[in-house]
Amino acid sequence: MPKRKRHESVRYSVRLSQIQSERLAALREQIHARSDNEVFDYLVTVGTNQRDDLEQLVYALFGNLADSLARRFQSLETVSQLHLALTDTFIKYALTALPEVPTSLIAGARTRATKIYEQVNITAAREFQRRRESDAYSPAELGIEEEPATLS
Repeated sequence: MPKRKRHESVRYSVRLSQIQSERLAALREQIHARSDNEVFDYLVTVGTNQRDDLEQLVYALFGNLADSLARRFQSLETVSQLHLALTDTFIKYALTALPEVPTSLIAGARTRATKIYEQVNITAAREFQRRRESDAYSPAELGIEEEPATLS
């Protein structure tokens, strides 16, 4: 290590316990340092490198999390778009295929339609619950392939 000029160096005074002093001496032997300054330089360099590595790891993990959330939101949007398309198709079919109800039968038709509507909703809720409990809405069952998480 080249000698530094006096105006380029900074002086530190460090108090160590006996155990810390022994660990410093052992580390000095392990890394074959010529002085305590070289040990201090080694520790500062290793410490900052580890911090930089951890920072990169955290950024990679957050990046992977963001990508995963983006894929999941995209899947949710796809399912929502499918639902809207099916609803639109059904409404168009109902408007064009069902006959008009005569005015004299509208009150009775509304009563029957309300009962049928309630029954359809109850049936749909039961079916949804059954499918949810049977794991039918898992990504594999829906055909959404999970990509393995990888670090960048």
